[in-house]
Amino acid sequence: MNALEIGSMLGPYRVTAPLAAGGMGEVWRAHDSRLDREVAIKVLSTHLAQSDDALSRFEREAKSVAALSHPNILSIFDFGTSGGIVYAVTELLEGETVRAALRREGSLAWRRAAGIAAEIADGLEAAHRKGIIHRDLKPENAFLITDGRVKILDFGLAHTIGASERPRDGDDVPTNPYPEGKGSAIGTIGYMAPEQIRSEPVGPACDVFALGCLLQEMLTGQLPFYDPTPVEALWAVLHREPAPIRSAGVSIPAELERIIGHCLEKNPDERFRSARDLAFALRAVGSGDMVPSRFGISTASGRPTPKVEIPETRYARSGDVNIAYQVVGSGLIDLVFVMGWVSHLEYFWREPSFARFLARLASFARLILFDKRGTGLSDRVPLDQLPTLEQRMDDVRAVMEATGSQRAALCGVSEGGPMCSLFAATYPEKTSALVMIGTYAKRIRDDDYPWGPTQEQREAFFALMQREWGGPVGIAERAPSRASDPAFRDWWAAYLRMGASPSAAVALTKMNAQIDIRAVLPTIRVPTLVLHRHGDLCLRVDEGRFVAGKIPGAKFVELPGDDHLPFVGNQDEILDEIEEFLTGVRHAEEPDRVLATILSVRETTESGPDLDAKLGALVRREIEWYRGRALAPRSGGFDAAFDGPARAVRCAVAIVESAHRAGVELAAGVHTGECDVVGESLSGGAAATSRAIAALASGHEVIASATVRDLAAGAGIVFEERGEAEGQRLFRTRGGGGQ
Repeated sequence: MNALEIGSMLGPYRVTAPLAAGGMGEVWRAHDSRLDREVAIKVLSTHLAQSDDALSRFEREAKSVAALSHPNILSIFDFGTSGGIVYAVTELLEGETVRAALRREGSLAWRRAAGIAAEIADGLEAAHRKGIIHRDLKPENAFLITDGRVKILDFGLAHTIGASERPRDGDDVPTNPYPEGKGSAIGTIGYMAPEQIRSEPVGPACDVFALGCLLQEMLTGQLPFYDPTPVEALWAVLHREPAPIRSAGVSIPAELERIIGHCLEKNPDERFRSARDLAFALRAVGSGDMVPSRFGISTASGRPTPKVEIPETRYARSGDVNIAYQVVGSGLIDLVFVMGWVSHLEYFWREPSFARFLARLASFARLILFDKRGTGLSDRVPLDQLPTLEQRMDDVRAVMEATGSQRAALCGVSEGGPMCSLFAATYPEKTSALVMIGTYAKRIRDDDYPWGPTQEQREAFFALMQREWGGPVGIAERAPSRASDPAFRDWWAAYLRMGASPSAAVALTKMNAQIDIRAVLPTIRVPTLVLHRHGDLCLRVDEGRFVAGKIPGAKFVELPGDDHLPFVGNQDEILDEIEEFLTGVRHAEEPDRVLATILSVRETTESGPDLDAKLGALVRREIEWYRGRALAPRSGGFDAAFDGPARAVRCAVAIVESAHRAGVELAAGVHTGECDVVGESLSGGAAATSRAIAALASGHEVIASATVRDLAAGAGIVFEERGEAEGQRLFRTRGGGGQ
């Protein structure tokens, strides 16, 4: 084969300068004479060009990348041979690899590293949706462009999976880039997932694992599983917990450390369910927002809900405006959910209680969500063109058409109620049922409508919005039970900010103040359910009662509680009514006898009267993160149920450590056994045992039963003998990282 040199021609490409060289071959800068542009040419080395296996891999990389079109994946333009030289032509990148950046800087600031990882995750998601798994993600294959973007390189080890498997919605490190023979472990040691090492079938989760390794290396300059010899390094990935980031003297948010631990789970099923979910979590922690818990976790009730992924956002055309929408669930009923005021589809899922509320709706319906024009992810419009009720109806019709929905039930919250009412009256043939939660007929008080605010009160609220937008505006009236919860306040503020700009929010609210659908209500001829909480501080219960009284045959249900937002407070009371109304079936509160790991936490120090308020949010956050099931608080303690002992132990350690840093000493007990769960209540032998174990623990200590120790074998958790109690061997624990 002829060697390349400056001036050589490969078809229409004139070689102009060498860029890089390695064991696989060389990369050259070249000029494309046909299109008059600068490109990069990757040339396979002489010895690999003589290998049929290497040639097929090189060609597969070209075809794999050519099938993708994403800003975070290197674009390939051409592939061919010339004079015995095998080459691929790609876009020319200006910048450096992550490896080069690490050589120069040692490690990267956590926000920068998280941002890089999020962009890599975006690119991986695009590849995974095409059925392509990278399998060799590492610092050498992540390129930092001078304009700030990130590109994934080298799909030479890419593996294509069947459609049924696809996801839905270093130089010192030994590597064997083109292994021969069946059963070989393909990838780079230090970044290979356990299933890769064992030569098992791989999916998107193996790239998530590699990205977790890469992220920890960017933060610390060290791999999470590093040993000087290849065999020891492989053994570490299979059997050891990742090196704690704090051992490298690096300070990062606890949420980011947990994200990395979640990526590095030994079991691929326990990692992030998709690269998109990982990108979402990384951006949440990078922006200072709460990282979303995995769905299926109960936060306001003990009742489990079906697990769902963050739905993909798509767009429907309504006139000349793009309307963002999501679809989740596959029930027989189409249910269009209309959130009042402002909205942001993706921020719905960042608050665990909201995510659970929507997941429950999606458990019995095909749930359709959208952002009205001018808000959230839909097209922004001039302030003088914000949507009227009629235009919002047009948006609903456009979304229904885009989703193939011929007829749907509509569920409107607050200001969404009047819009849904008007739609039901105008399009009864498209409306199977109407549900309204905390709604009204007219927004401003009048002589014949004595419930709303006065015009003066509303003007004062407009001024407050203009001054304080960006903070948790209106939270005291809309979610009084969560108004003092720091995490919820932060989410609510971010949700509003992302939903609309200050001026747009004020303009929308002023437009809503003009709503008066009293004349429309008697014309509604579809089955209607109106739900309203008795102590709603935002809209008086009399307003909901008035709406129901004006709609022929409407059912009105008054529920206890003060929260206006339906996903705050006891959401199951609302969800039960909706499910029964739409399906004829209501969930029964039957005892649920399950085998579960129970975590019991008790206070060992005297604290002030604000202990529950202070620690409640902390404990709930940790339980949600470790995918537990929060149970009803009890005097002086908390309980939670988990489907795995390792998560329960790690959660216990996290709670005890976090409380200790806050100046409160807690003790925890963990036991696995049978128990009965009804709603938020817990009973049975396992519960009693875990509480008894917690009673034996000292402050800042976690004790587990022998059953937990045995079941958690191989999880990397350290157990130390702690004696016996009533014939039961006990163990003091220290939880490893991960989730």
